[in-house]
Amino acid sequence: MQICRHRPMLVLAAAGVFVAGVSQVCLSQSVELPEPVSDVTLRARYEPEHGRICGTERLSWHNRSSVPIDELRFHLYLNAFKNNRSTFVEEAGATLRGDEMPEGEWGWIEVTSMRIVGGADLTHDAQFIAPDDGNAEDRTLVRYPLADPLGPGEWIELDIDFESHLPGIFARTGVQGDYVLAGQWFPKICVLEKAGERGREQPGWNSHQYHGYTEYYADFGNYDVTLTLPERYRGKIAATGRMLEQAVENGEVTARFVQHGVHDFAWGADPRFILIEQRFEPGEDVPSAERERFATLLGVDETQLALPPIDISLFLQPAHRSQADRYVEAAKAAIRGYGWRLGAYPYETFTMVDPPRGASGSAGMEYPTFVTVGTHVGFDIWPFDGVRLPENVVVHEYGHQYWQGMVANNEFEEAWIDEGINTFYETIVMDETYEPGFASLLGLEVSDFDLRRAPVSGGRFSGPVVQPGWTFRSFGAFARNSFMRPALTLAHLEGLLGHETFHRAMRGFFESWRFRHPSTADFERWMNESSGQNLDWFFEQALHSTRALDYSIRRATSTEREPAQGWFGEGDSRRLVSEDEESSGDVQDETDPTETGSSELGEIYRSVIEVYRKGEFRHPVTVELVFDDGHVERREWDGADRWMRWTIDRRAKLVSAEVDPDGWMVLDVDRLNNSYRLEAEEAPRRKLLIHLLFWLQNLFEATAFLG
Repeated sequence: MQICRHRPMLVLAAAGVFVAGVSQVCLSQSVELPEPVSDVTLRARYEPEHGRICGTERLSWHNRSSVPIDELRFHLYLNAFKNNRSTFVEEAGATLRGDEMPEGEWGWIEVTSMRIVGGADLTHDAQFIAPDDGNAEDRTLVRYPLADPLGPGEWIELDIDFESHLPGIFARTGVQGDYVLAGQWFPKICVLEKAGERGREQPGWNSHQYHGYTEYYADFGNYDVTLTLPERYRGKIAATGRMLEQAVENGEVTARFVQHGVHDFAWGADPRFILIEQRFEPGEDVPSAERERFATLLGVDETQLALPPIDISLFLQPAHRSQADRYVEAAKAAIRGYGWRLGAYPYETFTMVDPPRGASGSAGMEYPTFVTVGTHVGFDIWPFDGVRLPENVVVHEYGHQYWQGMVANNEFEEAWIDEGINTFYETIVMDETYEPGFASLLGLEVSDFDLRRAPVSGGRFSGPVVQPGWTFRSFGAFARNSFMRPALTLAHLEGLLGHETFHRAMRGFFESWRFRHPSTADFERWMNESSGQNLDWFFEQALHSTRALDYSIRRATSTEREPAQGWFGEGDSRRLVSEDEESSGDVQDETDPTETGSSELGEIYRSVIEVYRKGEFRHPVTVELVFDDGHVERREWDGADRWMRWTIDRRAKLVSAEVDPDGWMVLDVDRLNNSYRLEAEEAPRRKLLIHLLFWLQNLFEATAFLG
């Protein structure tokens, strides 16, 4: 084993400069940052020739529970790439999002020392654990017994030495040549949940192994990180938070970054980076008319929609220089779109890292104030310059600054709360900004919403939305149920509740759970209370079952009604109607059988409409009927039974019948069977065009698998 030799690192600033820097990065605009569960001070040296990080960590950690604890638990995420026996590799097969782990370029992390400051050495008592699958070869979760329990409300201070070897670029981290993306690169303490948090009955550790499809879960803290790299990286280091200072000495550059109120810290570097710095300025980048519109929608004063200035940094590959404006403008669109709907971004900086060709395994990933994006030189060339994948990645990853960055759900167990909710807001921001949101390609326009809808249009779900990430059958199943399906569920819920009720409830949910750890039950309870409706029937089916929603017009006919014949009426009013007798009077729906079927007013048509519930998802539906005299009527059906039939007699012929005529029931997995037109000359061509659209959407399906 290679040993890290910790040379003295360059001290950047005097204490007075550091205090000034901290006061600057602590500014949170109108949002108060969370009380830290931990204070983390990291000092690390990166050796690119070995892909090695030698680091020290001073961790101050707070037992915020109501009970003493007798152990500490840590994530060692990089050990997922240590060998082919790790749980991650066993589950994912060394592939993720279509990207393969470079053969033989393994990665690992080792804690070489862990000591309580002024107290015991915990190093030799470490025990690897595998609570999820019992894999004795997995090394991604470790426990350290404490000889003296840590009491409720007490703090513990640890000095940790560690060594990390980054893998070849894969699964959101790694090295490719001089390019490095360091994610999950240091020992991270697990979350100790309090009683009542996320439905927990007793306080305890929430700790899971690193799985093939799961991401992360952590508490909020303050980070002070000093990185030392070879001098060629000067000015080319991107990281969470604000860089307070950098200095060069003895052929090395040392940079210090500080950020409060976040739950992780990541960094990246590449000597080839072009640094582009811009600023989101509310006075220039926020249209006043839009602010007024959102104030009305949300029922708030315009002053509550004020957005702060944000420093935007783009670390760009030279080959992608022509797309710099696309990246930056997408970031500004996201800052506006999420900020108006949910609340102001509370940090001063937003940093984007553009990976080089061949490093797509690190693209499309979120960390606090820091994201990786991704593009291709082909998006400069017609007709692919109309594909907005670079913008899509920026908007999606920025959105994670809200969903998971601030509303910090447990991604191991309930990934949909961040991935699904964020995908929903991504589609809104993309479609309102770019029209259509995702692509204009060869005359065919694809909205971002349609792109996300395509993968679930088949309506076959192998599991519910709410389940631990590692229990999904495949990554495709994980993506459909964590990204697209819950995004559609929210869009459907918006139609069900109405725009104002829905968006006010969602803003309230975000504000209430910002800097906390909500569960699905917390979300459902909030939406019920905020909307004033019991939506349990909806959530049980949409989030907790495999039921597909699919209503269709199974049959629609409209034929001339035969003239009435025979005896009609009772008693003295009884009369015999002959075949050639004509009747008079108005004809209404469900015409009285004494109507003969013909008159000088016109023929009577009997229209029969059958609506069918093909899926198991029970949902009230509206059916719109259009007649050739211009009459339009709507009928309501609770959708509980398997089918419903209406028979209508009118002196007008039925032209069409359509389920969900307003198109808001987006969970309906097959909209092609929602309508039936009796004059069907245009229908085959229309359906062919729709099928072509869905085919194109599926070509882009891989872009849904963002971080």
